[in-house]
Amino acid sequence: MTNQRIRYLHHSMNKLYVIIYLSVITSALSAQTITYDMTVLGSKFGKMVVSRRVQDSTELFTLDAKGKATILWMDFENETIQEVRYKGGKLISSSYKEIENGKTKKWNKVAYDGRQYQVESHAGKRSFNEVPSYSVMSLYFYDPQQRSRIFHEAEAGYTGLKRIDANTLEIRNADGSRSVYHYDGGKLNKMEFHLTIATVYMKRTGS
Repeated sequence: MTNQRIRYLHHSMNKLYVIIYLSVITSALSAQTITYDMTVLGSKFGKMVVSRRVQDSTELFTLDAKGKATILWMDFENETIQEVRYKGGKLISSSYKEIENGKTKKWNKVAYDGRQYQVESHAGKRSFNEVPSYSVMSLYFYDPQQRSRIFHEAEAGYTGLKRIDANTLEIRNADGSRSVYHYDGGKLNKMEFHLTIATVYMKRTGS
């Protein structure tokens, strides 16, 4: 067999290995990304991107919301970052950070240690035992069905979930604010966040 023939076979085998590898990765990994426009007082001021990646039995959710607005003659620049990981349908870890005008306003980290969940946050440390199987981040990708209580990553604890009608859900947050989620055809298309100084609206724009 000539050297040229050997090189050709070697090159062909390498291409075959790459094709097989990519096929395996593609079959084991799936991803979805959704974008929302953020508006306040009738003006768009930012964008939120949420994503879900699945590999084997692990689900990774991420959220990044950035906005800049002037409300009541005050300038606000806000970013919220979340990362939530499930394995086998159970929460393994979550992190939440809210940055306002360049300073961290709220943050928390939740991690399962094999026996219970350990929480570290701006408010201190604590732990809990109940295993979350559904959370606020899940709302972007799954209909909560008949659930009346879910895990709230921003609070690192559980909160009530009220169904207003067949396509509308409401969450009352610990700070007294109210979040409303509007579904259409099983997709989360619109949200309202009723805050103290204004109401923030979000509308689905992609995927």
